[in-house]
Amino acid sequence: MNISELNLLVVEDDAFQRQLIVNMLHSLGATNIAEAADGQKAIDRVRDTQAGRIDLVLCDLSMPQMDGLEFLRHLSAESCKPTVIIASALDDKLLSSADRMAKMYGLHLLGVAKKPITLAYLKDMLSNYGKRDKKWQAPSAAAPSFTLEEIAQGLRDGQFEPFFQPKVDMRSGRLVGAEALARWVHPSLGVIAPYAFIPLLEQHRQLDALTFVMLQRAAEACRTFHAKGQLLTISVNLSLSSLGEAKLADQIIRMVKQAGVDPHYIVLEITESAAMTDTGQALENLTRLSMHGFVLSIDDYGTGYSSMQQLTRICFGELKIDQSFVMDATQDAALRIVVESSIEMAHKLQVKSVAEGVETQQHWDMLRDMGCDTAQGYFIAKPLSLSAFNEFITSYKTKLAPAAQLKSGREHVKLLVVDDDDFTRSIIVRILRDLGFVQTRDVASATAALLLCESQSFDLIVTDVDMPGMNGLEFAHRIRSGKSHAKADTRILILTGYSNSELLSVALALDVNGFLVKPIVPAVMEEKIMQALNEKLHLRPPLAYQAVVTGLPGIHNDAVSKQPRSGAAIIKQQPAAAPKKHHGVSIPLRQLRAGMTVCEDIYAKDGTLMMKRGQLLTELTINRLHDLSGFLQATSFTVEEASPSA
Repeated sequence: MNISELNLLVVEDDAFQRQLIVNMLHSLGATNIAEAADGQKAIDRVRDTQAGRIDLVLCDLSMPQMDGLEFLRHLSAESCKPTVIIASALDDKLLSSADRMAKMYGLHLLGVAKKPITLAYLKDMLSNYGKRDKKWQAPSAAAPSFTLEEIAQGLRDGQFEPFFQPKVDMRSGRLVGAEALARWVHPSLGVIAPYAFIPLLEQHRQLDALTFVMLQRAAEACRTFHAKGQLLTISVNLSLSSLGEAKLADQIIRMVKQAGVDPHYIVLEITESAAMTDTGQALENLTRLSMHGFVLSIDDYGTGYSSMQQLTRICFGELKIDQSFVMDATQDAALRIVVESSIEMAHKLQVKSVAEGVETQQHWDMLRDMGCDTAQGYFIAKPLSLSAFNEFITSYKTKLAPAAQLKSGREHVKLLVVDDDDFTRSIIVRILRDLGFVQTRDVASATAALLLCESQSFDLIVTDVDMPGMNGLEFAHRIRSGKSHAKADTRILILTGYSNSELLSVALALDVNGFLVKPIVPAVMEEKIMQALNEKLHLRPPLAYQAVVTGLPGIHNDAVSKQPRSGAAIIKQQPAAAPKKHHGVSIPLRQLRAGMTVCEDIYAKDGTLMMKRGQLLTELTINRLHDLSGFLQATSFTVEEASPSA
């Protein structure tokens, strides 16, 4: 909406500051501005409908008579609630409390501004007026209400459809999937949002009918995307109340397979619910779904009463950060810490981090700098009907044409998959062939892989770590040290279910080209493989890799690797002596560049040495540090620029 069409109310007891805000609003194009010196006068103006309905209120908190907090409480009781911007000189923590209080009262809060408010901030806030990226928006006073039978009839008549909200990889900018959100396309009332039907269905324990409609339609859409060469993953929401049904997992598995879709392309977003009945049955269903290849996502992370418990109980592959944290994290330091910690936790657990509620460039930049994997929100696109989403795919692919070109030539790339688990290996091979890597071979052991390399060469090898006989690290060690027929510069991806710093340290010392974490997510596999195939290799001489120790406790070890653990790759406990002085500068991870030299040892959080001082940074090593950022003690590193003669 154009700002000139809005009726604004500035509530501020200081006449000078009130006039300053009014002047800024005029400079931004506002024409209809009312003023009030305290909360009571502001409430009187809001209730004076003859003077025109107020659309947006800019409110101070510290005011005489009725302060801003009381004003907001009274405002929440009004039938027509204006949107609110809070502006105050109070402490940040008090502002955060006021922020949360306003939202709990049901007010739509555009933002909280620390005084003195700036023109740029005001302009940014006003640009977001009218945007609400909520799955369940609160109904307005005029919103229609429905009976359970009317909703059930709409389901029987096929009036419910998924709307697709795009999900984009933050590192490459590629479209990687979408979330399927339920919408009721009513024959006379148009598109109806979920608040009008989901709570009633959940209250009467009849949500399963909608769940299966959404799953069926989403799977069918996924199949059509794949048929067009668009290998997107589609997310569908599940309620834990539904998961208490004994046969639910079997029904979901059967439905998706009958639709002709590989379960690895369906993400099931699991939300917490007070209606959860049988914990054991729910966990059985989730485990069975994971066993059959579905990716499980913890949805709205941080808002549920037992989120931390779920992290340890469920074999999930994605952590989705709730928009209530993301949307205000650019202004609220406490929320920023929550978001950053959630992303770090996801990295440490080696699962994807997904942020919803990304509405502005500022949100995008903040999350990208934090290392978030995937973004979803109005900054990318609102939820779209199937036809509109297909149009979005076409236009978005055009925007990312250079990245899309990376898909060409995949039929010529030779890949080898090494994993002793037949089920996992077959899944990986199927996904790789779906992605266009038709020249993919697979073997069940590192020994068989070495024999195969005597007669064939491969561009990239994906190898599991924990295998009997010879583990994946020893296999990679033989390749890098020139003790196999494979080319020493063969690109290597390590596949593991571990989050073990020592294992990652060894892999880093072997200059592997990336890590893949179980359970396999197709979009992540594609991203990792394309990065591995396109990053520049700067390998050391084979002799330099021979000192790397590859035998680790708890992992199958070949006899060759059972040697004293004194190699450079693994050193526990940092030395007590003070580090030597150096002349480098400390810069954040995202600013590292190839050609710099590390001036201090880099450690994991548990004290494992990950990289020694004096090592020259290459594109490969910088990429691996990004991969392992959640494990590292520091977020900035002391480095020296390359000398002119280097």
